[in-house]
Amino acid sequence: MGRVEELKKELAKLEAKEKENNEIKDLERQIHAKKFSQSKSGKVFNKIADIGDGLGKALMGAGSSGKSKGVFSEDKPKKRVKTLQEVMDEMPQ
Repeated sequence: MGRVEELKKELAKLEAKEKENNEIKDLERQIHAKKFSQSKSGKVFNKIADIGDGLGKALMGAGSSGKSKGVFSEDKPKKRVKTLQEVMDEMPQ
């Protein structure tokens, strides 16, 4: 059973190291994002993104109540699909 315990300890060490590396990467990403958002180009980028979000909501009708309507959705009555027999009847003999 000594071998099993050694393997479990080694696995625990590897998992702890992986978790620590992932946490370090996550923190580095957050720091980079904060620095970018505070820079001049980041502020411009965020302003453009805010305008795009606003336009998207306006086009998709997110502000209206009920179901949201897209730009291309219209309230057209659905056409009844013809059966094979109806199509055959309409064809010239």
